[in-house]
Amino acid sequence: METRRNVLAALGIGTLVAGFDPVTRAWASDGDADRVPPLEGTLHLDEPTRRADAQDAGRYLTRLPPAVLRPGSVADIQKMIRFCRRHRIPVAARGLANTTNGQGLVSGLLIENRSLAGIESIQADRAVVGAGTTWLELTKAAHERGLTPPALTGYLGLTMGGTLSLGGVPPAIQTGAQVDNVLDLEVVTGTGELVRCSATHRRDLFEAVLGGIGQFGIITRATVRLVRAPAKVRGHELTYTDQTAFFQDVRTLIRRGEISEIYGDWWRPGEHGGTVHLNAFTFYDKENPPDDAHILRGLTQSPDKAVITDDDYLPHVTRIDAAVDELRRVLDWDHRIKPWVTLWLSESTIEAYVRDVVPSLQPRDVGDAGFVLMYVHRRSKLTRPSLRLADEDGSDWVYLFTLMTSGTPGDVAFGKEMVKRNRRLYEKAYASGGRRYPIESVDFDPADWLRHYGERWPHLLALKETVDPDRLLTPGPEVFG
Repeated sequence: METRRNVLAALGIGTLVAGFDPVTRAWASDGDADRVPPLEGTLHLDEPTRRADAQDAGRYLTRLPPAVLRPGSVADIQKMIRFCRRHRIPVAARGLANTTNGQGLVSGLLIENRSLAGIESIQADRAVVGAGTTWLELTKAAHERGLTPPALTGYLGLTMGGTLSLGGVPPAIQTGAQVDNVLDLEVVTGTGELVRCSATHRRDLFEAVLGGIGQFGIITRATVRLVRAPAKVRGHELTYTDQTAFFQDVRTLIRRGEISEIYGDWWRPGEHGGTVHLNAFTFYDKENPPDDAHILRGLTQSPDKAVITDDDYLPHVTRIDAAVDELRRVLDWDHRIKPWVTLWLSESTIEAYVRDVVPSLQPRDVGDAGFVLMYVHRRSKLTRPSLRLADEDGSDWVYLFTLMTSGTPGDVAFGKEMVKRNRRLYEKAYASGGRRYPIESVDFDPADWLRHYGERWPHLLALKETVDPDRLLTPGPEVFG
């Protein structure tokens, strides 16, 4: 093992680390440091590796980790968490870092979970996957067998460990979130214990980890639900300048339950007025194509005004990944400043919130390649208690409103300015019973998290003391101070 690590270091792939010096509070490659345990993977101190893990998708915050672990096994994670606990070194796991406000950044040990990628098995109703596996990888592999995960986010270049730690909200209206379609998890806690948990075993940990923002354990493996993949997707797009008509037609479509996905998008508000597009998609088998006039019956707009598309299922669910690849090519997408805000709003408040907020947005609030989205979900399908939703209002529908701001690469001041704006938008939503979906950019302190979790807070606080008593895991969001 020592020989392998020396070779990797010589090749510039890894940095040979003897241990951690508790006096200087620094990682060391020689001397009297407390030696790290033997690892199957590699521990890195070189600046290029650390610098690559110092930002997330927001690109306006930088936190340089002193050390980066690329685990060769789950045992490596256990060993290093125990080592870090001995020296009170904070730890965070990183998938593909698609949060935008430093949630997974750490001034301690950064664990790259992407090295735990791998599909272990695919069965008729489930798949067992490593936490570093992307949903795109699983979706393609499952589709070869005529299967699919039921809840797929618009963009699939996200890891299992990442989305399951946050929620994973799709445009599909009847499936719940990705966290609702998990059968069991393998988790390494803040004490280094490896735990298998599910709805019937260690349910408290299972429900806390799913959507728990990395506070209760590092996901290393997941068993997720699969269903039969539809063959085709029929799309219907309608354009509105009348917000009342838009919301009336959204409600008509979702209440009938005949469509599979729906979302609204406002493209560059502030330049194109209040124009909003309603996008509805219906999954179907080739033998039973949908009737367009039937699907669009009773709407405020004539069916002949709809833009109709037809696609195979796999190209449909991977189309955003293709679009992002194009944005990378033409707009340096990965380096753009992205201080997003994403909020849950109830049926009774969404329309008023949109009417107030969207017309107030300036081109600067959205930016090049930025946009505004609105998803709709059945509240009864969103079952994981750590995924906090807008206050109940008697309706089974709840809405996710997202302002996906995109700014010039390197403009950190713009990012910080937009984070302050996001706080104002969050407070406006919270005043009417809304909650944030914490993948995005709203600064929170422990008092904010207490009101975010409400009646669930005492339970989470007690569980934290049990599974991460030194509060080492994922300090970025400052959930527990």
